[in-house]
Amino acid sequence: MISTYFRESTPSMKIMLTLMFCLTGMLLFMFIGMLIVFALYGPTAMTYLSNPNPIAHEAIASLKILQICQAIGLFIVPGFLLSIYFSSKPKDYLGFKKININLGFLTALTVLFAYPAINLLASLNEQINLPEWMNGMEEKAQMLTKAFMQVNSFGGVLVNIFMIAILPAIGEELIFRGILQRLFSELTGKTLWGIIISAALFSAMHLQFQGFIPRFALGVLFGYLLVWSGSLWLPIIAHFINNSIAIIGYTLIYKGNLPAEAENVGGLTVLWPLGVISLIAVLAFLMRIKSEGLMIRKIE
Repeated sequence: MISTYFRESTPSMKIMLTLMFCLTGMLLFMFIGMLIVFALYGPTAMTYLSNPNPIAHEAIASLKILQICQAIGLFIVPGFLLSIYFSSKPKDYLGFKKININLGFLTALTVLFAYPAINLLASLNEQINLPEWMNGMEEKAQMLTKAFMQVNSFGGVLVNIFMIAILPAIGEELIFRGILQRLFSELTGKTLWGIIISAALFSAMHLQFQGFIPRFALGVLFGYLLVWSGSLWLPIIAHFINNSIAIIGYTLIYKGNLPAEAENVGGLTVLWPLGVISLIAVLAFLMRIKSEGLMIRKIE
């Protein structure tokens, strides 16, 4: 009865329900995460959470536990629940269909070649004067990210890949591409607006506005991968590879195996022509993906 009501709701109502499910899931799983942290570290856990010390192992471990729980509660659980409520065929609704191997390979190449282009867009984004509170949020986020990346074991790298690559790739694509992009497309009557709005929300959600433009561009790319292929697996693969590259790069820089400048290759300060070449290559790859993806969908 409840699921039938949801399926017959308007796109705007479904968007409100999506936001409500995500907020409720986040609060519930954050509470679960806090219980886990308190069980592991006792009363001192409150200190780790309220005023985390980036060089304290227990503080970073506590924040990672909360980060993992938040990703599960905010995106993954609501994504799968909402697909059941919104459709009698949740798998098809989300776009979980088999992908063409060639499309998967082209998608992987696109993201690998996109790294300098992303840095170019990021450096252009940094030229925009932002309010002080946004810059403050950015500094805190960068400090926390660097603390997360400073691991000294292979197991630590695997935890980061799970937390920063696997969970976001699945969870964020479930919500932003699998559900919200569809709903905003239905609401506006335009696929383009569905992609743009969901990509903008995807970028804003991270609360790191110095990287808003490149993250928005990635959101648009992920959106078109879904539209052209009909499969949510392509944006999931692209999202996973993009985040994994960042994790591996940060780890190698921390270990001293890569110069710090490698983080900005393709940007305005480090080999910017490479960023332009990368952007052109990405557009060429996307045209190929579009051509093959739409042809496959037509045959199906």
